[in-house]
Amino acid sequence: MTKTKNLYFDTAATTPLDLRVANHMHEINKDIYGNPSSIHQTGQKAHNIVERSRKKIAELLHCKQSEIYFTSGGSESNNIALRGVLNSGDHLVTASYEHPAILDVAKYLESINIEVTYVEPNSDGIVSAEDIKKAIKSNTKLVSIMAVNNEIGTINPITQISDMCKEHEIYFHTDAVQYIGKKEINLDLSNIDMLSLGAHKFYGPKGIGAIYIKSGIAINPFIFGGGQEKGIRPGTESPSLISGMCHALEIAMNDLEKNSIHINNMENLFFELLDKTNIKYHVNGKSRLKGIINITFFDYDGHSLLLNLDMRNIAISFGSACASGTAKASPVLLSIGLNEKVASKTVRISIGKHISKNDIHSLIEALESIIK
Repeated sequence: MTKTKNLYFDTAATTPLDLRVANHMHEINKDIYGNPSSIHQTGQKAHNIVERSRKKIAELLHCKQSEIYFTSGGSESNNIALRGVLNSGDHLVTASYEHPAILDVAKYLESINIEVTYVEPNSDGIVSAEDIKKAIKSNTKLVSIMAVNNEIGTINPITQISDMCKEHEIYFHTDAVQYIGKKEINLDLSNIDMLSLGAHKFYGPKGIGAIYIKSGIAINPFIFGGGQEKGIRPGTESPSLISGMCHALEIAMNDLEKNSIHINNMENLFFELLDKTNIKYHVNGKSRLKGIINITFFDYDGHSLLLNLDMRNIAISFGSACASGTAKASPVLLSIGLNEKVASKTVRISIGKHISKNDIHSLIEALESIIK
C-alpha cells in the first residue's frame, strides 16, 4: 500500500529543517566536539565556528558582531529583553495579542511591581504607533511590539513605533521571530534596541535563537553561570546549532525574493481554487505577511476541520502551536473583534517554500470534501 504524502501547511508553527542545513550540521557534529571556552586547539576550533557564525548573522542583519547574543530560541530572547531592562517601578507597553513568551513574562513582571499597559490591535490586526504613544507615561522604560503576529500574519509598523520610542527616549524591543528570514532588515539604520529571532522559523534547527541588543544597553541577566555571551546568556554554546542557524539564515536571505514569489503564487492559487468552490470564508487581518492565512470557514468548526484534515495527512493549525491541545477560541482573534462563535470556526493555514501546486490542489479538494 502506498503511503499518502504528508502535506504540511503549518510553517508559522515551525518549518521543516532545510536538508542543506541538516548536512552542514552533521559535518560539524562529526568533527567539532570541543568546548568553545577551552583554550586548546580543539576548543578553539569550536570557538571559531561560533564567532564566524556571529559575524555572518550580524552581516545579514546589518549590525555589529558584538550586538548578537545566542539563546535557545525566541522565547528565551524575549525573556532576556523584558526581564533584562525593567526594574520595580518601571512601565512596559506591549500589545494584547503578543506571543505567550511576551504576555506571560508581562504577567510575571506585574507581580514584581512593574506596570504593564496592553494596547489593543485594531480590527485589521495592526497595532498603531499612535495608540502606543497614548499609552506612554513618565515611567515608561520599554515598548515591546511583535513585527508579525504569529496567528494572523499581520505586519506591525515597527519602524514608525521604534522611531517614536527613540523620540521619547524609551527602549524598543520587537519579537521578530515570524519576520526574520522572510523580509530584509537593516538594524544599523533602525531605532530598534532589541530584537528576538528563532532559527526554526526559517528552516533552521529548533532549540537555537538569538537576541540583538544595541550597543550601550545594560542588561540584567536572569541566568547565571560560566560567563558565556558576555554573561547575558551563560552556558556552553552548541557550535552545530549556532552554525546551523547561521547557514539557514544565509540561505533564507539569499533566496528571499525567490521564496517570496513562490509563496505569493501558492497563496494566490489557493484563493483562486477556493473561490471556485461554494465554501463560505473570510480572511482575517490586513497587511499580512504572505503565506500566513488566518481564515474563517463559516460552515465548519475549526478544531474539527484540523482533526479531519489530519486524518488525511494534512497539517494546519487551530489557534497557535503554543496553545495546542486546546479547542478554545483564540485570544488573538477575540482581540481583533471576532466573537467566540466565529473564532471557533477559524483556522491558520501557513504556506512554506516546500509547498507545490499539487499540494494546494490536494488541500482544496480535502477542504471541499470535508466542509461540504
